[in-house]
Amino acid sequence: MEKPQNLPLKRIMPLLMAMILTFASIVSGCGSSSSSSQAPEESKTSAESTTKKDELILAVGKTDTGMFDPKKGWGTHAQIRLTHSSLLRIDSDMNFVPDLAESYEVSEDALTWTFPLRDDVKFSNGNPVTAEDVKFTYEMLQADGVKFDLSFMKSIEAKDAHTIVITLSEPRSTFVSQLTEIGIVPKDLYDDNYSGNPIGSGPYKVVQYNDGQQIIMEYNEYWYGTEPQFKKLTLLLLEEDAALAAAKAGEADIVYVPPTFADQAVDGMTLLKFESIDSRGISMPTQKSGGKGKINENDVNVGNDVTSDLAIRKALSVGLSRDSILDIALDGYGQKAFSLCDYLPWFNEETVIQDGNMEEARKILADGGWVDTDKDGIVEKDGLKAEFDLLFSSSDQLRSDMSLAVADLALEFGIKINAKGMTWDEIYVKGKENAVMWGGGRHHAHQLYTMYSSKVLNQGYNNMTHYTNPTVDEYLDKAMHAATQEEANKYWKLAQWDGKTGFGTLGDIPIIWLARVDHLYLANEKLNVGSQPIHSHGHEWALFGNITEWIWED
Repeated sequence: MEKPQNLPLKRIMPLLMAMILTFASIVSGCGSSSSSSQAPEESKTSAESTTKKDELILAVGKTDTGMFDPKKGWGTHAQIRLTHSSLLRIDSDMNFVPDLAESYEVSEDALTWTFPLRDDVKFSNGNPVTAEDVKFTYEMLQADGVKFDLSFMKSIEAKDAHTIVITLSEPRSTFVSQLTEIGIVPKDLYDDNYSGNPIGSGPYKVVQYNDGQQIIMEYNEYWYGTEPQFKKLTLLLLEEDAALAAAKAGEADIVYVPPTFADQAVDGMTLLKFESIDSRGISMPTQKSGGKGKINENDVNVGNDVTSDLAIRKALSVGLSRDSILDIALDGYGQKAFSLCDYLPWFNEETVIQDGNMEEARKILADGGWVDTDKDGIVEKDGLKAEFDLLFSSSDQLRSDMSLAVADLALEFGIKINAKGMTWDEIYVKGKENAVMWGGGRHHAHQLYTMYSSKVLNQGYNNMTHYTNPTVDEYLDKAMHAATQEEANKYWKLAQWDGKTGFGTLGDIPIIWLARVDHLYLANEKLNVGSQPIHSHGHEWALFGNITEWIWED
């Protein structure tokens, strides 16, 4: 049987638009929609299979990010679907549908959200999941304020054991997406050591976690949904080359592979390719050197005299050939990117530009005062060479290959880029004074705010470039506080480009987006991973949203 492939982005757009129109009708007080429908049939029927294989070994990357605790970011990359329930979830057609909530209702002013909860949900220890657990989780994350911004939540009330009412202080267009990412934890058992013994209500429970080595999960007998065929999952926390070696040795059923490994033939395995909205680009510090800022409360240097010059950023955006980068670094497994949200409903299509134009790049540099006066091939301005460091994760083959490709191409029009591999801990400390091969891409628009708004400077890893534009801030605020998705999308687009300014390719370009990467996996030819939605950022967890649909076919 042919392995399922996800729909190209241009074909999934009608589904995305349907999702947005549905949500808009809810907050406008219109008729019935998916948000008020009952949850799908939840009978505990095993996945159809004629075999008894019930265990999988997977090596898809460093899947312990967040360590099972929403306070540490568990949920921000969709990984909660294995171990935790959330009020809502996103289905394979990109609709917001009930999960722990049976349904939900939003008031006409978009301030009051009411969630009747299922009464048959239990944590993996057998205790029921109640409205008090939901209330505790949201209030705990609101007080913390690091991984989830819930500052706009005015109150959350447990009306009874199975009803939650959340009141917002102002409309928040991206709140619906947060409802899919916040995993509910038990009020009575949660503490600072929660990662050591996580208790959730998803289809699997963690039975063993060896830091940096492996995670073993087993089926949660109290799971309220469709019973998965695979009762045990062993996730090997391997780097990409070690994962490929495990596949070749027959020690893994599915492994993530970077594009440079995609042509590797492995007996009994086939290549799965999924289009994504997982984008890669270069974050460019927009302030001159000498500033100070914070990364997770730690003091760091801010600013770079080269990248802060708009002519440098514009020349790179126009001069770099995204097609060449795709060919060199991704072996063609991807698509050009001009933003963080290409061809999603909140994308401004005016920002698609003609790239790979080195002559135009040289003109932009010259007009900006950057000229190669000493004829060494590198332009300079006021005695400053157009040279800067580009940091990338040394454990990420794709980012390494892209960084080297960018450096080679940029040198052809006079900009010298020094690609340097580091750990993420080192990158975060140095990333506000150096360029970074950055990444992102979600099923919603919230990252546009966290990457470009000056209102979130020095909060976590937000706005690494220290970009500030009052007009863009105004548009982003209006998008965030819109009562409908249609209104929000209008302002997301204006923030990218309004005809005069914006953060997109025609404006300030604090991040030069280059490519949307395909997610590639080598999988046992007998493994069917079901109908996959278009993948978001993070190949480590993108596969698992429909884990209960996976089957083994002889």
